[in-house]
Amino acid sequence: MAPVERAHPQRPLLVAVVAALVVPLLLGVGAAPAVAADPAPTLQPGLAAQEREARQEARQSPTTAERTTKVRGSIKAADKGVKYRVRWFTKDWTYIDERKVTGGIYSLSLQPGTYYLQFVDLRPAYNVTKYAPTDIKVKVGDTSVQKNVRMKRGAAITGTVRAGGRVAGGAEVVAANAAEQSYRVTANKRGQFALGGLPAGSYSVFTYDRKKAYVGRSTYLAGMKLGQVRNTPITLGTRAGRLLVDLRTKDGKVKEKVFVTAVSKATGQFWTVKARGGEAIFSGLFPGKYRMVAPGVGSFLPQSGAIKGAMVRSGKDDLASSFTWTKRGATISGAVVDEEHPDAPMEDVEVLAFDQSGARLGSATTGADGLFTITGAITTQQGITVKIQPGGANPPYLQGTYYCKYGTASQGGVSVRTGEDTVLGILALPQLPTAQQDNRSNCGPDATAPRQADARR
Repeated sequence: MAPVERAHPQRPLLVAVVAALVVPLLLGVGAAPAVAADPAPTLQPGLAAQEREARQEARQSPTTAERTTKVRGSIKAADKGVKYRVRWFTKDWTYIDERKVTGGIYSLSLQPGTYYLQFVDLRPAYNVTKYAPTDIKVKVGDTSVQKNVRMKRGAAITGTVRAGGRVAGGAEVVAANAAEQSYRVTANKRGQFALGGLPAGSYSVFTYDRKKAYVGRSTYLAGMKLGQVRNTPITLGTRAGRLLVDLRTKDGKVKEKVFVTAVSKATGQFWTVKARGGEAIFSGLFPGKYRMVAPGVGSFLPQSGAIKGAMVRSGKDDLASSFTWTKRGATISGAVVDEEHPDAPMEDVEVLAFDQSGARLGSATTGADGLFTITGAITTQQGITVKIQPGGANPPYLQGTYYCKYGTASQGGVSVRTGEDTVLGILALPQLPTAQQDNRSNCGPDATAPRQADARR
């Protein structure tokens, strides 16, 4: 996979992963061809699918304001014809959206506020002339903004991987730095790899052979500079082990699918898998004890800590380990009714919560009784906005007392506390104006038919 090119200053769970990177080695210089894996970005091995899901969810999130301002600029670079991707984030680095840029000029329409824009060279990861990702900060007001960006050639790591005394064709090479970024590439059939476009900094290089049969300690490369190429031969000489971890919360076995990361306490290397049925199975592990880095599940917050009973041995399977989420996040609950018929609970209403910056905290859909509960990694905070809007299969149509078209409504100033449920009470979903309804006799505030206490009786 190609790299994530996001500088993310506040990711506490990932800090625990990167802080464990150790073991410096002496290096030489040279270049070798390689094959790139899936170009989707990833912060850790195996997280590309999870990040794609998060980006898709972010794109589907409704905006909280409509007024936008143009942000434009030129991309300055020595190499011509390069295609780029620009991603934009809130001022606290919450992902918003992204798009491709061709022709060296980007143009965005953003709501007033402060943003980080990130520019990524889309050439393959194995291209040692690839530019390093570049971030700029933009303040958007009422007038258009021009902000140019200059791309510089990134650092590059090359080498050959050997495992069990033989060249390791198809080995996976991951370079992780202290800025919580990781970059990955797959070696060619001769075990040769090249990984370009790296930001300046120090890197720990993790390597996994294709069959996950051999492992080795991470290789530490200190002080990589932009434009620098380092050749790093890698030898994997230790038989790998496997680890099965039972995943639980205080409420019982974890039912949803979730990406979790096991971190070696001996080397700092990390392995990420998609857990199913409350079990996470890790292969190709370095011997020793392990800790877990895990996102929030259900109403429980993200958590990191030791994997209970985990002791991986060379060439062996550890099948008796567990990890438990213990700290609940805040929840937001309430009920939704038809504004024109307050005795009618509304089913299939989408309820969304946004923090003060407009970032989406979570969502829920009302049931037949009109009730909802928003759960997720929500911590103590103020200024939350809760928005209700038609969901279901055919919005804006919903079945209330009658089958009508519905609009949206918001409630601001909501405060929550970690581990507690904030009850909003009853929220009313408005019907669209009668002039916009198909059934004008019964729908909308100016319906012509007489109101009935309950037309369904």
